[in-house]
Amino acid sequence: MKKLLALLCVGVLTILGFSAISSASASPHYTNTVTYSGQGLNSDGTLQDNRCADGVAPYLLFVLTANKATAADITLPSGTFAMVQSGNGSFKYQAAYQDPSALIGVAVASYNGVKTNAQFVISHGCPGTLTSSSPSPSAS
Repeated sequence: MKKLLALLCVGVLTILGFSAISSASASPHYTNTVTYSGQGLNSDGTLQDNRCADGVAPYLLFVLTANKATAADITLPSGTFAMVQSGNGSFKYQAAYQDPSALIGVAVASYNGVKTNAQFVISHGCPGTLTSSSPSPSAS
């Protein structure tokens, strides 16, 4: 009976350990956070600045501006990623295109530095080209 109880405890602790590891990998790395609230989108959820060119893979470019920050990351539904510094307190991350309106309240940037008036926006992107699979009309 003691062996069974010990085995169950080990199993529960193992599951809890994996949960803690999974949660930690998806959480922001820095104390200060700002949640994406739709900046850079039109009222219909489309990009305000659509920059598509031939051969460009669909993408979204996120920009974080945070006073005196020297490091930042971004958490999206696909995981947490380091942002690249592109100036004093400015960071960028280019993500694969996804419905930007679905990222409102979901995407989070975290950063070190001063917690005052950080801005987290989608600067621009390219949704790609949509192809229609509708059959061509037939002559009647």
